[in-house]
Amino acid sequence: MMSEKVELLGRYANIPSELTIKALPTSSELDYVGAENFEQTMLEKILPKSIEEKINLNELYEIDFQWLCRCLRFINYGPYHTVNSIFCDKCGPVRQEVRVDLRTVAVKPLPADFSNDIVLKKEELLDYKKDIHLKLLTIKDAMNLKEDRLFFDESGKTKTELARICYMIRSVGQKNEPITPVQAKMIVENELSPADYMIVKELVGKLTDYGLRAGGRCTCPKCHSTTAAFIALVDDRFFRPTVGDLRDGRDDRHQWPAENLPGSETTTV
Repeated sequence: MMSEKVELLGRYANIPSELTIKALPTSSELDYVGAENFEQTMLEKILPKSIEEKINLNELYEIDFQWLCRCLRFINYGPYHTVNSIFCDKCGPVRQEVRVDLRTVAVKPLPADFSNDIVLKKEELLDYKKDIHLKLLTIKDAMNLKEDRLFFDESGKTKTELARICYMIRSVGQKNEPITPVQAKMIVENELSPADYMIVKELVGKLTDYGLRAGGRCTCPKCHSTTAAFIALVDDRFFRPTVGDLRDGRDDRHQWPAENLPGSETTTV
Protein backbone atom coordinates (compact mmCIF):
# COMPACT_ATOMS: atom_id res chain seq x y z
CA MET A 1 0.00 0.00 0.00
CA MET A 2 1.37 3.39 -1.02
CA SER A 3 2.38 5.80 1.78
CA GLU A 4 4.19 9.11 2.14
CA LYS A 5 5.86 11.06 4.95
CA VAL A 6 4.13 14.43 5.27
CA GLU A 7 5.56 17.39 7.17
CA LEU A 8 2.91 19.40 8.97
CA LEU A 9 2.75 23.17 8.61
CA GLY A 10 2.40 23.74 12.36
CA ARG A 11 4.30 22.50 15.39
CA TYR A 12 2.48 20.84 18.27
CA ALA A 13 3.22 19.69 21.80
CA ASN A 14 1.59 16.28 21.34
CA ILE A 15 1.71 15.69 17.58
CA PRO A 16 4.87 14.76 15.61
CA SER A 17 6.04 17.28 13.03
CA GLU A 18 5.92 14.54 10.37
CA LEU A 19 3.12 12.04 9.81
CA THR A 20 2.89 8.94 7.64
CA ILE A 21 -0.08 9.05 5.26
CA LYS A 22 -1.09 5.82 3.55
CA ALA A 23 -3.55 5.12 0.75
CA LEU A 24 -7.05 4.17 1.83
CA PRO A 25 -8.50 0.69 1.40
CA THR A 26 -11.13 0.62 -1.32
CA SER A 27 -14.03 0.14 1.09
CA SER A 28 -13.33 3.49 2.78
CA GLU A 29 -14.05 5.49 -0.35
CA LEU A 30 -17.81 5.32 0.14
CA ASP A 31 -17.55 6.74 3.65
CA TYR A 32 -16.72 10.26 2.58
CA VAL A 33 -17.94 10.84 -0.98
CA GLY A 34 -21.07 12.94 -0.65
CA ALA A 35 -20.78 13.15 3.13
CA GLU A 36 -23.09 15.76 4.63
CA ASN A 37 -20.40 16.80 7.08
CA PHE A 38 -17.13 16.47 5.23
CA GLU A 39 -14.85 17.57 8.08
CA GLN A 40 -16.46 15.31 10.66
CA THR A 41 -16.37 12.32 8.33
CA MET A 42 -12.72 12.91 7.54
CA LEU A 43 -11.81 13.29 11.23
CA GLU A 44 -13.80 10.33 12.49
CA LYS A 45 -13.62 7.79 9.66
CA ILE A 46 -10.98 8.57 7.06
CA LEU A 47 -7.90 10.21 8.57
CA PRO A 48 -7.66 7.73 11.48
CA LYS A 49 -7.38 4.96 8.86
CA SER A 50 -4.88 6.80 6.71
CA ILE A 51 -2.49 8.22 9.36
CA GLU A 52 -0.20 5.59 10.87
CA GLU A 53 0.61 7.64 13.99
CA LYS A 54 -2.03 7.79 16.74
CA ILE A 55 -2.79 11.46 17.35
CA ASN A 56 -5.66 13.65 18.51
CA LEU A 57 -6.84 14.98 15.17
CA ASN A 58 -9.00 17.62 16.85
CA GLU A 59 -5.82 19.44 17.91
CA LEU A 60 -4.68 19.99 14.32
CA TYR A 61 -4.80 23.51 12.99
CA GLU A 62 -7.45 23.93 10.33
CA ILE A 63 -4.68 24.61 7.81
CA ASP A 64 -2.99 21.28 8.64
CA PHE A 65 -6.28 19.40 8.34
CA GLN A 66 -6.66 20.80 4.82
CA TRP A 67 -3.01 20.05 4.06
CA LEU A 68 -3.43 16.40 5.11
CA CYS A 69 -6.60 16.10 3.01
CA ARG A 70 -4.69 17.38 0.01
CA CYS A 71 -1.86 14.88 0.57
CA LEU A 72 -4.35 12.05 1.03
CA ARG A 73 -6.05 13.03 -2.22
CA PHE A 74 -2.72 12.93 -4.06
CA ILE A 75 -1.79 9.52 -2.69
CA ASN A 76 -5.15 7.95 -3.53
CA TYR A 77 -6.15 9.68 -6.76
CA GLY A 78 -3.22 11.71 -8.05
CA PRO A 79 -3.01 15.47 -8.61
CA TYR A 80 -5.56 15.97 -11.39
CA HIS A 81 -9.01 17.39 -10.75
CA THR A 82 -11.86 18.42 -13.07
CA VAL A 83 -13.55 21.77 -12.35
CA ASN A 84 -16.69 23.17 -13.96
CA SER A 85 -15.33 26.66 -14.62
CA ILE A 86 -12.15 28.71 -14.64
CA PHE A 87 -11.29 32.38 -15.00
CA CYS A 88 -9.05 33.63 -17.80
CA ASP A 89 -7.62 37.14 -17.76
CA LYS A 90 -8.24 37.32 -21.53
CA CYS A 91 -11.54 35.44 -21.95
CA GLY A 92 -13.11 36.11 -18.57
CA PRO A 93 -15.18 33.32 -16.95
CA VAL A 94 -15.04 30.09 -18.93
CA ARG A 95 -17.85 27.73 -17.90
CA GLN A 96 -16.91 24.27 -19.06
CA GLU A 97 -15.18 21.25 -17.61
CA VAL A 98 -11.42 21.71 -17.40
CA ARG A 99 -8.88 19.25 -16.00
CA VAL A 100 -6.50 21.09 -13.69
CA ASP A 101 -3.35 20.14 -11.80
CA LEU A 102 -3.68 20.54 -8.02
CA ARG A 103 0.09 20.81 -7.75
CA THR A 104 -0.28 24.41 -8.94
CA VAL A 105 -2.20 25.24 -5.73
CA ALA A 106 0.31 27.03 -3.53
CA VAL A 107 0.70 26.60 0.20
CA LYS A 108 1.90 29.41 2.45
CA PRO A 109 3.92 27.88 5.29
CA LEU A 110 4.07 29.23 8.82
CA PRO A 111 7.22 31.20 9.70
CA ALA A 112 9.98 29.14 11.30
CA ASP A 113 9.64 31.09 14.55
CA PHE A 114 5.83 30.98 14.61
CA SER A 115 4.09 30.80 17.98
CA ASN A 116 0.33 30.61 18.13
CA ASP A 117 -0.02 34.02 19.76
CA ILE A 118 -0.58 36.51 16.96
CA VAL A 119 -0.78 40.08 18.21
CA LEU A 120 -2.94 42.72 16.59
CA LYS A 121 -1.36 45.86 18.04
CA LYS A 122 -3.56 48.59 19.48
CA GLU A 123 -1.57 51.10 17.43
CA GLU A 124 -3.20 49.60 14.33
CA LEU A 125 -6.65 50.57 15.61
CA LEU A 126 -8.30 53.99 15.71
CA ASP A 127 -10.26 53.89 18.97
CA TYR A 128 -9.72 50.62 20.82
CA LYS A 129 -6.83 50.89 23.30
CA LYS A 130 -5.86 47.27 23.86
CA ASP A 131 -3.81 44.71 21.95
CA ILE A 132 -5.85 41.81 20.59
CA HIS A 133 -4.19 38.39 20.79
CA LEU A 134 -5.22 35.88 18.14
CA LYS A 135 -4.73 32.16 17.59
CA LEU A 136 -5.03 29.97 14.52
CA LEU A 137 -8.20 27.93 14.49
CA THR A 138 -8.00 24.21 15.09
CA ILE A 139 -10.17 22.07 12.85
CA LYS A 140 -12.38 21.45 15.89
CA ASP A 141 -12.80 25.23 16.35
CA ALA A 142 -13.72 25.57 12.68
CA MET A 143 -16.36 22.86 13.04
CA ASN A 144 -17.76 24.14 16.34
CA LEU A 145 -18.27 27.71 15.16
CA LYS A 146 -20.52 26.51 12.36
CA GLU A 147 -22.87 25.00 14.96
CA ASP A 148 -22.64 27.80 17.53
CA ARG A 149 -26.13 29.32 17.70
CA LEU A 150 -24.63 32.46 19.23
CA PHE A 151 -23.48 33.36 15.73
CA PHE A 152 -26.66 32.48 13.82
CA ASP A 153 -28.51 35.23 11.99
CA GLU A 154 -32.30 35.49 11.90
CA SER A 155 -32.53 32.94 9.11
CA GLY A 156 -30.47 30.39 11.03
CA LYS A 157 -27.30 30.81 8.98
CA THR A 158 -23.92 31.26 10.61
CA LYS A 159 -22.32 34.70 10.52
CA THR A 160 -19.12 33.02 9.46
CA GLU A 161 -16.81 36.03 9.37
CA LEU A 162 -17.81 37.23 12.84
CA ALA A 163 -17.70 33.71 14.26
CA ARG A 164 -14.22 33.02 12.92
CA ILE A 165 -12.88 36.28 14.35
CA CYS A 166 -14.39 35.62 17.79
CA TYR A 167 -13.08 32.05 17.87
CA MET A 168 -9.62 33.32 16.92
CA ILE A 169 -9.42 35.93 19.69
CA ARG A 170 -7.34 34.41 22.49
CA SER A 171 -7.22 37.43 24.82
CA VAL A 172 -7.17 41.22 24.90
CA GLY A 173 -4.93 43.67 26.74
CA GLN A 174 -1.77 43.04 28.74
CA LYS A 175 -3.11 40.44 31.21
CA ASN A 176 -3.30 37.88 28.42
CA GLU A 177 -6.07 35.98 30.22
CA PRO A 178 -7.92 33.60 27.87
CA ILE A 179 -11.43 34.62 26.89
CA THR A 180 -14.26 32.64 25.34
CA PRO A 181 -15.88 33.25 21.95
CA VAL A 182 -18.88 34.62 23.87
CA GLN A 183 -16.69 37.19 25.60
CA ALA A 184 -14.94 38.00 22.33
CA LYS A 185 -18.31 38.61 20.68
CA MET A 186 -19.29 41.03 23.44
CA ILE A 187 -16.05 42.96 22.96
CA VAL A 188 -16.44 43.08 19.20
CA GLU A 189 -20.07 44.20 19.34
CA ASN A 190 -19.91 46.54 22.35
CA GLU A 191 -16.39 47.96 22.44
CA LEU A 192 -15.11 48.12 18.86
CA SER A 193 -16.15 51.09 16.79
CA PRO A 194 -17.42 50.35 13.26
CA ALA A 195 -14.13 51.64 11.87
CA ASP A 196 -12.05 49.45 14.20
CA TYR A 197 -14.13 46.40 13.34
CA MET A 198 -13.36 46.97 9.66
CA ILE A 199 -9.67 47.22 10.50
CA VAL A 200 -9.81 44.09 12.65
CA LYS A 201 -11.47 42.09 9.87
CA GLU A 202 -8.76 43.05 7.40
CA LEU A 203 -5.85 42.50 9.77
CA VAL A 204 -7.14 39.17 11.08
CA GLY A 205 -7.27 37.98 7.48
CA LYS A 206 -3.70 39.09 6.82
CA LEU A 207 -2.19 37.91 10.12
CA THR A 208 -3.69 34.41 9.90
CA ASP A 209 -3.34 33.89 6.14
CA TYR A 210 -1.43 30.60 6.02
CA GLY A 211 -1.92 27.20 4.45
CA LEU A 212 -3.34 26.17 1.10
CA ARG A 213 -4.45 28.84 -1.32
CA ALA A 214 -7.97 28.68 -2.72
CA GLY A 215 -6.89 27.67 -6.21
CA GLY A 216 -4.14 27.47 -8.78
CA ARG A 217 -3.19 28.11 -12.41
CA CYS A 218 -4.31 26.28 -15.50
CA THR A 219 -4.51 26.58 -19.29
CA CYS A 220 -7.55 28.28 -20.79
CA PRO A 221 -9.27 25.89 -23.24
CA LYS A 222 -10.31 28.84 -25.45
CA CYS A 223 -7.20 30.98 -25.91
CA HIS A 224 -4.63 28.58 -24.40
CA SER A 225 -3.31 31.19 -21.99
CA THR A 226 -1.36 29.47 -19.21
CA THR A 227 -2.28 32.12 -16.63
CA ALA A 228 -5.93 31.17 -16.19
CA ALA A 229 -7.07 30.43 -12.63
CA PHE A 230 -9.29 27.84 -10.99
CA ILE A 231 -10.84 27.38 -7.55
CA ALA A 232 -10.50 24.04 -5.76
CA LEU A 233 -11.71 24.16 -2.17
CA VAL A 234 -10.99 21.24 0.15
CA ASP A 235 -14.42 19.62 0.49
CA ASP A 236 -16.14 16.44 -0.63
CA ARG A 237 -15.79 17.45 -4.30
CA PHE A 238 -12.02 17.37 -3.79
CA PHE A 239 -12.33 13.58 -3.53
CA ARG A 240 -14.44 12.98 -6.62
CA PRO A 241 -12.00 12.49 -9.48
CA THR A 242 -13.16 11.62 -12.98
CA VAL A 243 -11.84 8.59 -14.81
CA GLY A 244 -9.72 10.96 -16.91
CA ASP A 245 -8.24 12.51 -13.77
CA LEU A 246 -7.25 9.06 -12.52
CA ARG A 247 -5.70 7.99 -15.81
CA ASP A 248 -3.64 11.15 -16.14
CA GLY A 249 -2.51 10.72 -12.54
CA ARG A 250 -1.46 7.14 -13.22
CA ASP A 251 0.64 8.20 -16.20
CA ASP A 252 2.86 10.53 -14.14
CA ARG A 253 2.49 8.90 -10.72
CA HIS A 254 6.27 8.91 -10.23
CA GLN A 255 6.26 12.73 -10.09
CA TRP A 256 3.63 13.63 -7.60
CA PRO A 257 3.36 13.33 -3.97
CA ALA A 258 6.65 15.10 -3.18
CA GLU A 259 5.92 18.24 -5.19
CA ASN A 260 4.68 21.51 -3.68
CA LEU A 261 5.62 20.73 -0.09
CA PRO A 262 5.76 23.52 2.54
CA GLY A 263 8.14 26.21 1.41
CA SER A 264 7.82 25.51 -2.29
CA GLU A 265 7.22 28.45 -4.58
CA THR A 266 4.05 28.28 -6.64
CA THR A 267 1.65 30.89 -7.86
CA THR A 268 -0.89 32.15 -5.34
CA VAL A 269 -4.52 32.53 -6.37
